[in-house]
Amino acid sequence: MSYIYDVAFILVALFALGFTIFIHELGHFLAARRRGLVIRRFSIGFGPRIFGWTRNGIEYRLSAIPFGGYVALPQLVDMGRIEGGEANEANDTEHKQDDGEEQEANSKSSESLPKISYADKMIVSVMGAVFNVLLAFALACILGLFGYDRYDSELTTRIGYVADTVERWDPLFEENEQITSPAKAAGILPGDQVLAVDGNEVVNFMDIQNRIVTGTGRTDTGKRLVSLTILRENQRMETEVHPAVFGNEEIRIIGIGPAGAFFIDDLNQSMPAAQAGLEKGDQPISINGSQIHSFRQLQEVIQNSESGTPISLTVSKGGEDGPLETYSMIPVEKDLPLGEGTTRRKLIGFSPEFKVITTYPNPFVLIVRRVKDMYLTLSGLVSPKSDVKLRNMSGPVGIVNHLSIFAKIGFKKLLWFVVFINVNLAILNLLPIPVLDGGHMLFATVEKLRGKPLPLAFLERAQVLFVILLFSFMLYVTFFDVRRIFP
Repeated sequence: MSYIYDVAFILVALFALGFTIFIHELGHFLAARRRGLVIRRFSIGFGPRIFGWTRNGIEYRLSAIPFGGYVALPQLVDMGRIEGGEANEANDTEHKQDDGEEQEANSKSSESLPKISYADKMIVSVMGAVFNVLLAFALACILGLFGYDRYDSELTTRIGYVADTVERWDPLFEENEQITSPAKAAGILPGDQVLAVDGNEVVNFMDIQNRIVTGTGRTDTGKRLVSLTILRENQRMETEVHPAVFGNEEIRIIGIGPAGAFFIDDLNQSMPAAQAGLEKGDQPISINGSQIHSFRQLQEVIQNSESGTPISLTVSKGGEDGPLETYSMIPVEKDLPLGEGTTRRKLIGFSPEFKVITTYPNPFVLIVRRVKDMYLTLSGLVSPKSDVKLRNMSGPVGIVNHLSIFAKIGFKKLLWFVVFINVNLAILNLLPIPVLDGGHMLFATVEKLRGKPLPLAFLERAQVLFVILLFSFMLYVTFFDVRRIFP
């Protein structure tokens, strides 16, 4: 039965991605119709046709390679070369060869297509991204109106735990290497509130993580560096941390996690927590006199306690506003499965229920944050000081996997991620790279400045070359997507 549910969520994810691509291409399509351009084809996907139909001279189809889509506009770009056909007549008649002589029309069409203006090219090219932003904004408005649930740990900038060690990627060792966590080495403590990362104000814990992962800070000797502005007991402090890299993808980490309130959920009646009198709904407040900032921190304190020694756990009975009561109990040690083996852990026997807050985000703020996240990612990709690499990005397989995960969490969470995807797609398509919308705008601008069309041979070679590079990139990131899903 679980297999059926997994397939259902994958289908939901495919629909969400397909709808995003459809909206993008719909922007081009409607703009082209409005501007009076000739439209040959509206395709979701590239390559051979799977199925479709023709209406009013326009072919609508689903193609075999699900890496995007296109609207065939012969006056704007030659899709014939990409699809394996002949060049269109507009390119043949409008553009000139490198020797400056006008190329003769060799199209099989009996009539030439009229030239289109610079404004036509720019408007049609940009409208795909515009429609993605409009869709993102519409979905953000839905989230802002009806709200969606988030764990309070997602909204905080307060540190909930500091790991004692982290696993550092080392190409010389198959199982990598355990080292003292950079945050612990820098003296960061649970309860510290992060105000800024590398001088940039942060608004939630995802923001903190994104800025650490995409950071470009280095010492004079090349050692990784991130500067944290923290608030500790009402005192503002500047702390330098030297991140390690984790996993084969070499993601920067410092060994921290967010603070977050939680409550006692299920209790094992044979374990110390239930036997001491703890009840479902109680909120752990402190352990051994120290404030609890996260469930992970509580686990670490219990694990590091002396064997056979009682711990003192203070809870708010029945929830946040209940009376405080302190319980004494001795953790028990049990072997728990870990990978192919087991690990010995000290336990008191309850599972947590994390605090959930219904948020009503400002649609404009939500879109702007997504733009900032994409900017950080792209900046990291082009910076030689960053550890962000192309393999860290997700292709269609990774996107579908994430969409299916968010679909399982809930519809509103899926909408939030679709907002993220649409903003990313809009920005990526506006990059000045041939084949992408930004590339068409770049070529149109260059032609405008030159006062004459670019050589046809150059355009054809550039287009074919970047199509090959684009598909190569998609295959590259897909390989890593699959490896992440099936390690």
